[in-house]
Amino acid sequence: MFQEDIRQLLEQEELDTVSDAFGGDKTQGRTKKYSVVKIRDAILKKTFAKAPSDVELALAKAKAALPRKVFKLLLGNLIRFSFLIELTNLKVGSTKLKTRWLQGYILMPQKESFKPVRGSFQPGNDPRSSSFEVCLLVFIKCLTEVTKKYEEDSTVGQKILRLHASSSVPYESVFDYTNPHATPVHTPENISWVLNDDVDWLLKARPLIKSSLKKKLLDKIQTKTYKTDRALTGKDKTNRAKRWEVLAGDFQHATLTECWSVERKLYEDLVCFKNFPIDTRSDFELAGLIKIGRPLSRCPVTNEVLDFKRLSGDSVHGKAEYQAGHKHPLKRAGRHRGDNVCWQSADGNRIQGDLTLAETRKLLDDIFQRSNENPQPS
Repeated sequence: MFQEDIRQLLEQEELDTVSDAFGGDKTQGRTKKYSVVKIRDAILKKTFAKAPSDVELALAKAKAALPRKVFKLLLGNLIRFSFLIELTNLKVGSTKLKTRWLQGYILMPQKESFKPVRGSFQPGNDPRSSSFEVCLLVFIKCLTEVTKKYEEDSTVGQKILRLHASSSVPYESVFDYTNPHATPVHTPENISWVLNDDVDWLLKARPLIKSSLKKKLLDKIQTKTYKTDRALTGKDKTNRAKRWEVLAGDFQHATLTECWSVERKLYEDLVCFKNFPIDTRSDFELAGLIKIGRPLSRCPVTNEVLDFKRLSGDSVHGKAEYQAGHKHPLKRAGRHRGDNVCWQSADGNRIQGDLTLAETRKLLDDIFQRSNENPQPS
């Protein structure tokens, strides 16, 4: 059967590439990366049965409706989204792609404990895990939804191509979870189409801004936006995982749509830094991406004007002049989303620490008030 062929392809690729990342035997030689392209191309070469299954029908309809380039690109994206997940390995050294149903061992948080334990990633034991059959239903729903969207509005195809061309993460999806706290989370009923206003804004902004940023700075922004920080201690251990693929209870979790809003906010503020390339800022204004005459960006703690020359210069001993921070810290239930992120100076970041921005400002106001009321001799 066609679906069994897909299953075997996906499972064999995991067995060939996962090595000892999730508790299995270490393979000899250099570990290979999971190839979504290999799976995609194998599916493209297959012929459908005379009595096609639901997945064959969905593929056939999408192939007939979508431009060839869009269909090929979309197929890889949906394989990645529907069947696979990128988990932090047992050593918390990196992440690794695997199927959502084959058993593997990962570090799992425990209630009322700051020490995770080795637990089994499998359906019923982790909300992100789903059986192959459920993943197949997700795949069918996504194919059907994209086909429908394209038939209603053919510009959807161009958006998908442009999203790929400017993508900040591999296989950037057009779907997200309606309720990220659902258990299980990866079900067809919990999948939503998410090409929203932030995506429209980013499709215009990404090509404009990337020409003004060094690769090192661009990578830093994209990593901060889409991936978790290295958390090697505490109950939620992770290492540069996709934020929407960690557990919803992890303080670093964010949906894909929340990450898009973060990227948008960081770029909106960045183009208003002092000494930011004026031509690029003008392009943003002419495209309606920012208001004409928008004030220069300032650190919300120290109120100093932020200077692009200081941001784009090389950091000294790993200490960055500016950082992307959160007004309400994630460890205190703040969310990783556009209305909670800001560029901060190094001084502002140190002063804020684990406080919220409101608490920080009150602390500073109280200090200044006491200093004025009771001045100390120099």
